[in-house]
Parts: sequence; C-alpha cells; structure tokens
Amino acid sequence: MKRARCCGHRVIHLPELWRDDAPGERRAARIEDGKIVEIHIQRDAHWVLGECGMGRVDRRTPAGAYIITEDGSEVLLRSKMGAAEGTHVAFEVTREAIAEPGRIKPPEVALRDCVPADLLPKDGLWEQRLAAFGRSTASQTLDDCFDIAIAGYAQVGDVIVSFQRTKAGLVFDVDGIGDAFAINRIAAGEIARLLRLYQVGAMVMIDFVSMEAKAQRAEIANIFDAVSAKDSRPFERTAINGYGLMQVVRARPRPSVVDHLFGTRIAALSDETQAYWLLRSAARSSGFGDRTITARPAVAHLLSSERWQPLRAECARLVGAGVAVVADENATGYGHVHVAQS
Repeated sequence: MKRARCCGHRVIHLPELWRDDAPGERRAARIEDGKIVEIHIQRDAHWVLGECGMGRVDRRTPAGAYIITEDGSEVLLRSKMGAAEGTHVAFEVTREAIAEPGRIKPPEVALRDCVPADLLPKDGLWEQRLAAFGRSTASQTLDDCFDIAIAGYAQVGDVIVSFQRTKAGLVFDVDGIGDAFAINRIAAGEIARLLRLYQVGAMVMIDFVSMEAKAQRAEIANIFDAVSAKDSRPFERTAINGYGLMQVVRARPRPSVVDHLFGTRIAALSDETQAYWLLRSAARSSGFGDRTITARPAVAHLLSSERWQPLRAECARLVGAGVAVVADENATGYGHVHVAQS
C-alpha cells in the first residue's frame, strides 16, 4: 500500500489498484486500507462503454432504431432519427449489453457525425476507466473475490444476507438470530458494501427483518447511506416500510460483476464465463507443451468459434505453445486445462 505524508506527519493511505488481466477479460480491484472495495471487469468480446463504430440501420422503431454493427452484432438507438433503413451511421456506446435472467439487453448507442480520428481502442478505454482509481498497480489474482457472488450469500456473525438476480433487479433477503434492529444494522452496512464491491446498478430490493419502530427503520436507512457514501456512484432509495422493504436505484451503464458471472442464468456460471475462465487458466499454466482445453460442448463451441479466435491466439502467444479445444459432455465443473509433456 502506498503512503503519503502531509502536515503534522499524519499518514494518508492512498488507494491501490490490483490488476488481473487474461485473454479477453480484464479485471481490476480497488484497494482501500488493505481491503478490496470494488471489482471491475471488462470483456473485450463485447462493445464497451464509450467505444465508437459504424453500423447499418436495420429496422426503425417508434422511439429509435436497431443497428447492425460491422461485426454483425445488434445495438439499440433510443432516440428518433431521420435516417432510412439501410443507411450507414456512426455511433458511440452509451450503455453496454446487460445480461439478465432469460435475456440479453443489447448495447444502447447515440449517433455521431463520424467515428473520431483519435478513437480509443478497448485497452485505451480500460486504462481510462482505471485512471481514477489509483496510481499504484500490482498484478494479483482475484479468483477468490467471486466466492460470495457465486454462493449468493454473505454471513457476518449470525447475520446472513442472501441475494438473487431477477429480471427486475437484484433482491436481498436478511436473516439472523436475535433482535431485528441489531440484525438490520449489520445487514445494512454489508449490503451497501456488496453493492459497491460488485458494482451493482439498476434496481435493488432489500427485505430487512421487519421493525415496527419508525425511528429504527430510519436509522437502518442512515447506516446504509453512510456506507454507500464511500461509493462514488450516486443512488436513490425509498424509506424502509413497515414490512422491512427498501428499494435502491442506481444507473447501470455497465454489467455488474454478478451480471458478468451468470449471464442469462440465475445461479449458474454462464457458458461465456466458463470459457473466459478456461482461457485464463490456460494462459496461467506453466510448462512448454501444447495446451488442451477440455470443456462441455456448449463452452467448447464458444471457445472454438471464429469470434474467439483472437483470444485463443493471444493465449497461445502468452504461453508460447499451441492451444486446442476439446468438447466433452462428461467434463466436470467447467472443464480443465492439460499441458502436454514436451
């Protein structure tokens, strides 16, 4: 952790940044006082916030249009336009694609007069995104940081905070042993911490243990606000009603970590996540022989696709050996990586 001294010899801890990059998937964690407080992910197979490109107006809608980009994907314009169907237009991504249970919301864009000459590539946009988090960087694996997100619950003492994705948003349930007010005090801070840690946006519904006293409900909301103040993203919330329910709303220009992990599923890693993690495992593997990635057929199909060819090539470059993909319907977990003996 970097330190800086100011007047009176008071020590100020500067934020630190950990990075964990792999083919196609960039990760970063913001560290404050030795603890991970935010995790950020960028997946390069998708359009990134701020990225510009060209596309063809495929079909107009009363409120905008769907545009087919040069890579064959679809983006959404949510404003009226004068261009006819078939017209080629320039655009900038204003919201990344969002995967929700059962569906993927396409990226949203705004029209531009042209693609800027000083257009930042994906790695430049990533560096720009991280620039505000701290100058000190270190290479550090972040695999263990996803345990709570994958499990769907966190436990602080006797207090359990469970959460699950729905099409409407993320829903939290609070449970514990003992006094409701004491349980909710702990849960309020923990939920605010998790929302920042996994960069959760859009609608969040929190079901606290019900409390009759209005003053107690107000204090719980104030605890949530105090912890949330450490998160730079603005939010709005309702009061906690007599049933213990509170709603929180934030902008969601990018997928949360939870969205990335599960995609269109509720509580199982998406095929895309499994593919990225297998590539990461292959890129980290040691030895001089060729790598063989064995995965379930759906994951292997994704890894073998033309769209993922640049990511396989990057993995091969990093390990200095060939990378092959094998489909196995009996593969356990999300697959494995084998290094041939040279």
